[in-house]
Amino acid sequence: MKARYLLLAGVIAFLISAVIHAPAAILYAWLVPAEPAPMVTASGLTGNLLQGKASVLRVQQQLLLTELEWTLKPWALLRGRLGYTLQSSDPKLMLAGDAAAGLGGALHLDDFRLTGGVRKVLAAAGQPFVPVDGQLALNVSHLQLSQGWPTVGDGRLQLLGLAWTLARDPVALGDFAVTFSHERDELVALVGTLSGPLDVNGDGRLKADRSYEIHLQVRPKPDAPPMLMNLMRSLGPADAQGYFHIRQQGQLADAAANT
Repeated sequence: MKARYLLLAGVIAFLISAVIHAPAAILYAWLVPAEPAPMVTASGLTGNLLQGKASVLRVQQQLLLTELEWTLKPWALLRGRLGYTLQSSDPKLMLAGDAAAGLGGALHLDDFRLTGGVRKVLAAAGQPFVPVDGQLALNVSHLQLSQGWPTVGDGRLQLLGLAWTLARDPVALGDFAVTFSHERDELVALVGTLSGPLDVNGDGRLKADRSYEIHLQVRPKPDAPPMLMNLMRSLGPADAQGYFHIRQQGQLADAAANT
């Protein structure tokens, strides 16, 4: 009986080793179906599950970044997670940090940084026609997503050189910061202006039930260009302090319910 268990353990260990050391391109072809098209696709795969590289990464068929490298973090397995250190050398969109998939499908990001173009990120998120551009810098201490919805988080997002692109010449909006943290059952994001022709402040709240609330107040500064003043008037009447208000709330469907 003991010999049978030893043989079984040996077979299991061999299979695990074979999978871990199998070429990443072969595993990808086995595990990722061609139809229906997956949300995230990779090409130019080299290496294996322990360490490897993807030449191109696409999200919803939109090019996101190139030259993505990964290294397995074995200690994450002790927490029931499959974790990797990720790093991209793509000059247009660079990322670095730790990502792990936990039991139940939760995604965890730790000490994670992302810098690049706003338009590229919006396109990869399925919003290619939003008429804004600029640069973003995301620094995440920790972020947890469940079914693609952020539930726990702590970090800061900077939007730099943001511009409205529908005009003949882009209209400068300025630089902004979004600081987010977890409070009770909500992920709360506080928005503020760093510099530029707009005074913006407010907050957004995301709840575990996939509901959200957004309230921003925006006021052009005295030296704001006329085009920007006209753009603000499209938001409706200003209050007594000259602020235009953006309020929105709703609830998104659970992604799992649509699969």
